[in-house]
Amino acid sequence: MARSEAAQAKAKAWGIPKIYSSFDQALNDDEIEAFSVCTPHYEHAPMIVAAVAAGKHVIGETPACMNAEECRQLRILLHQHPQIRAATGHICRSWPTFANAKKLVSAGSVGQVFYLSSNYTHKADPKEYSSSATWGSSPQARLNMGISYHSVDLLRWIAGDVEEVSGDYSEFARIAILRFKNGALGHVYQSGMVVQPYSLPLYVYGLEGSIHCYWEEQTLKGYLHKSAEWNPDRLEATPLHGRGSPEWTYEMENFVDSIRLGTAPICPLSEGIATVETCLAIHDAMTHATKVRVIQA
Repeated sequence: MARSEAAQAKAKAWGIPKIYSSFDQALNDDEIEAFSVCTPHYEHAPMIVAAVAAGKHVIGETPACMNAEECRQLRILLHQHPQIRAATGHICRSWPTFANAKKLVSAGSVGQVFYLSSNYTHKADPKEYSSSATWGSSPQARLNMGISYHSVDLLRWIAGDVEEVSGDYSEFARIAILRFKNGALGHVYQSGMVVQPYSLPLYVYGLEGSIHCYWEEQTLKGYLHKSAEWNPDRLEATPLHGRGSPEWTYEMENFVDSIRLGTAPICPLSEGIATVETCLAIHDAMTHATKVRVIQA
């Protein structure tokens, strides 16, 4: 879909065979089987609802939705249309380094996980991320945890559902404490004021080992430590996000395969909703300076 003349010209230059001037026009095309919703945050839920109601498979960008009512609406929609493949594009699940960490944790390589953390610290260059003004054009896009829903989802993917949250924030930084249903504790730190290159690390600590994933120059590297000696197993490395990294290709291939094979996508929409519900609870905990239980809408 390309609304403006400039967008339509670029679509034509890319050789796209069909160009629509409106979302409804695309919805009414019987040849379209699936949608990828990459619009501003506040449009995600309404467009996902319309696509699923029209019988189309859909993957929506993060966050899946904006508030508790949209969470409830999407959960009802999934119940009413079980044949539709609906996914959320939580891109960290498609990064090979993090996927390697997830596989190791699931295989019991670190034993019982008792603590994990992730940060989203990125002072974005407005020349590189000029569209961030569009993403955040709705006040609802400015929850206290900001864009660190990526880190929240990454921890949920590793450790499971969150039971209770607390948090605090200042003008320049935000922190959240997560208590998972399996008893593990988690920590997320977010700031858009940190003067350093892009960073979204992952640390997982278990009773039998630990996993450290962090950025070194242009590469996301990971290490599995099984002792106090420096003799780690190295995880699969990934190029810097947006600098030749393969995660977007992997994410879309996974979504297409889920449609063709009838399998679950790597991040089903239900998981995207659960991450939003967790972030909403964090926002309430920060606002009211108290612990808040995470409730499914």
